[in-house]
Amino acid sequence: MSSDVSIDLMDQSTKPGALVIVCFPGPGFVANIVGQHLIDSLELELIGSVRHADLPPACIVKNGLSMPTIRIYTGEPVCNHDMCDNVMLVVSESQVPSNLVQSMSEGIVDLAISEKAGAMLILDSYSPTLETGHTIDDNDDTNETMKGAASTSGALATLEGMGVEKMVQGAIGGLTGVALSECSRRGFDAMALLSECSGPMQGMGPDARTAARVLSCLDSLLPAIKLDPEPLLEEARRIEAQISEMMAGSVNQQQQSPVSGGSTSMFG
Repeated sequence: MSSDVSIDLMDQSTKPGALVIVCFPGPGFVANIVGQHLIDSLELELIGSVRHADLPPACIVKNGLSMPTIRIYTGEPVCNHDMCDNVMLVVSESQVPSNLVQSMSEGIVDLAISEKAGAMLILDSYSPTLETGHTIDDNDDTNETMKGAASTSGALATLEGMGVEKMVQGAIGGLTGVALSECSRRGFDAMALLSECSGPMQGMGPDARTAARVLSCLDSLLPAIKLDPEPLLEEARRIEAQISEMMAGSVNQQQQSPVSGGSTSMFG
């Protein structure tokens, strides 16, 4: 594992073949909303955390109990990827400082490979121009605002099977881009699902509609999360409200340096 970050697993019972889902903050907090929904709906268990001295000095509080800002969960839903029979989720409420993006990405990829995972799915979002985005109440159920990229041809075929249009040309920045590149270098199946985040706040606040769109897209990969569209959106909005409350209630935080770990740059 990377010597720059500490990955602590409390439970070593993770089974081989997991689908590792990575959810770090981006525009609209889309990955966070999806990650929290997966934790709740799949009843995933907390098994570990990621630590580093340069991460923002904070913790997450839920129901009065403190938790690390970067957490690792696991569970055993049904998964349609050829090598996947359970799920490992890495989720964070903290942006990753730019000086930690490389080591954090390598650490997560090392974790996936050392735990003999079957594949990795990185969820991220990006902010488009004002004229092209979907609003919070958009009724367009197509996947045209989601793009995919992969580290191997097999992983790309999985994305296409989910109905996700591949990103033909462009660049992906931050932790998503570095992790995808590292998986490519090491021949490990990884997929990045990039969702367009828009609405009145242009990605500055939680975007429930985009999160619901991503969850619907994941339905083909994780049948265990299959839900009707309206209950799915209602749940996403509930999680959206929790994240907004968490952001408003954070106190006694030191000023943070510029960060870029969870943001995605995409052009072309």
